[in-house]
Amino acid sequence: MLLGKFGRIGAAAFVLLMAGLGASQAQISPFGNPQRQAEGLVQGDKDMLYAAVEELNNQPSIHPGDKRDWHNPASGNSGSVRVLRLFTEAGAPCHSLAYDVSFKAKRPGRTYTLNWCKTKDGTWKIKS
Repeated sequence: MLLGKFGRIGAAAFVLLMAGLGASQAQISPFGNPQRQAEGLVQGDKDMLYAAVEELNNQPSIHPGDKRDWHNPASGNSGSVRVLRLFTEAGAPCHSLAYDVSFKAKRPGRTYTLNWCKTKDGTWKIKS
């Protein structure tokens, strides 16, 4: 299970084209930067995080508070993705997701918040 299209994440954004994904899977993500990997996320962590997001985005009905947890026994890292709020932008259904990441190594956890909107073709894209 892999995610649909990611979009823009502001000035801190950078590009990740994950191996094995088609053109529609080109990503901009705070989780794909090699510097982030140095902070503790490995590919397996990102795959699990992306799968959690995909599950939330593809639920028939989504509500604030909905949450998906992930844990990678190989790295010891874990986290969750939760719905913060629902909104509409330019007529498109949207929601904010909070990504909470905890590291096995002694480093502080991190939280990222991204806004997702559904495109006309039915895929979900990060708006900011």
